[in-house]
Amino acid sequence: MKFKNTVHYVNQIVMVNLRKTLTKLPHLITFEASCRNSNFTRAAEELGVTRVSVSRQIAELEQELGTTLFIRDHRKVSLTQAGRLLEAEVAPALHQIADAIQSVSQKSGDTPLTVTTTTAFATYWLMPRMVDFSNQFPEVELNLVVTDRKLDLAAENIDIAIRYSKDTPPGEKVTPLLRERIFPVLSPKYSPNTALSDAADLTRENLLHLSGIYRPEARWPHWFKANDLVLSAESSGVAMNTYINMLQAAIAGQGIALAGNPLVDPYLADGTLIKLKGFMEIERDYFYLINATTDREDAERFCNWVLDQTAVTKEPPILR
Repeated sequence: MKFKNTVHYVNQIVMVNLRKTLTKLPHLITFEASCRNSNFTRAAEELGVTRVSVSRQIAELEQELGTTLFIRDHRKVSLTQAGRLLEAEVAPALHQIADAIQSVSQKSGDTPLTVTTTTAFATYWLMPRMVDFSNQFPEVELNLVVTDRKLDLAAENIDIAIRYSKDTPPGEKVTPLLRERIFPVLSPKYSPNTALSDAADLTRENLLHLSGIYRPEARWPHWFKANDLVLSAESSGVAMNTYINMLQAAIAGQGIALAGNPLVDPYLADGTLIKLKGFMEIERDYFYLINATTDREDAERFCNWVLDQTAVTKEPPILR
């Protein structure tokens, strides 16, 4: 006998058989995707391969097992009895393996904490404060995903999200972070046409407008309506399709913008932008903090840090 230790010998036999069986592990992953989608083309899109590759792997798996797993129709595939039996065992096993790998990786500290937020929030609120977070928690590696698309947190493997939303987002760990208030702001570089003493004066100023995806409540016509005024179509101004472009134009002194807390706080604090005194402020939606993780310490640290940062407020300079 090659191994005197019986247990050692048995374990070696098991491992040899396991290695031989699991040479088809990629085929089983393709099989699981095909089962969920009931379509080889959609499975291929999900896996990032061609439909021919999916079809070939399924055929090789069927040849290896000596049985047919799918009934091929023109637009979809359906499982045979043998396919259903295999799917019932393979799908839970693959998900269990994936969960185990993710759990071990998270606990080992090797997985970056993935945080997503909008372009404007990242640019004007989060990034200026990130030096403080890095100084406090140098061991936490962040992966920042900046996008104005509302990502599927589970599908995109997002751990933390900061989202601007009219309604409370779904989830167990969702915290209202900051509520936006918008009001007229301008740069000291801007040369006004009027005394800027009341809302009516703004109808004769150069206004910076938001266009595109932004809701009506964020735009000048809504603000003027709230002031019992109508902004004429002939009023001077320029339209911007991003919040960042609008704010940069205001900073450059090109006009008066309708913006507000918390995104303009740094510019109000250092005087780059000035808030007009006595002009209406409109409360809008909340920024929500979403923790999509379960037991990640680095996620808790980041969320607590964000909450601490929102507690620090300063009175902005006001044009008197």
